[in-house]
Amino acid sequence: MTDITETPFATLSAEGRLLKPVLSADTHVAGRFGYRGEISFDGPETLLKEVFSVAEAGKPAIGFLAGSIARYETLPKLVETLGPALDAAGKYFIYVADLPQGNRLIIPFGDVKIFTIFIDETSVYNELIDTFYVDKIKLKKFDTSAKLDALADVGLTYSSLSDYKEASYEDGLKIKNAA
Repeated sequence: MTDITETPFATLSAEGRLLKPVLSADTHVAGRFGYRGEISFDGPETLLKEVFSVAEAGKPAIGFLAGSIARYETLPKLVETLGPALDAAGKYFIYVADLPQGNRLIIPFGDVKIFTIFIDETSVYNELIDTFYVDKIKLKKFDTSAKLDALADVGLTYSSLSDYKEASYEDGLKIKNAA
């Protein structure tokens, strides 16, 4: 059984950042801890919502993280708050409500790369299913942990970089403001 104290989620939990958990427990994959809910990153009103995330026991960083933010300008604060819980090996998908439609950017913060994607009226769950080409019918039969495992398994190996434009945070801000 994997405990939160063996993962980078322990620090976030101790800081009171893990809110409204739907799942905060080990998953069906041995040594994997999963968290679904919200993460506060710049006060209680600034949230990463609809979070899907996993970390392997004993590893210093979250391996897979997906969620949505309302404003692109808060992305640096999210990365800063998560700090050492992110690393170059992780896959991080942040859906942003105020990016122009159709934008898919890879924004580097040091050696951490954030897949930054426009989101509108849909959910992070549905976006992940579409991005990863996961069978939605099969997922309906799974419990919360199994759904997270299925999405994380694909997310951890995701390599369709040609679907994204690499841009600095500042360039992404120009794209956002040009719309």
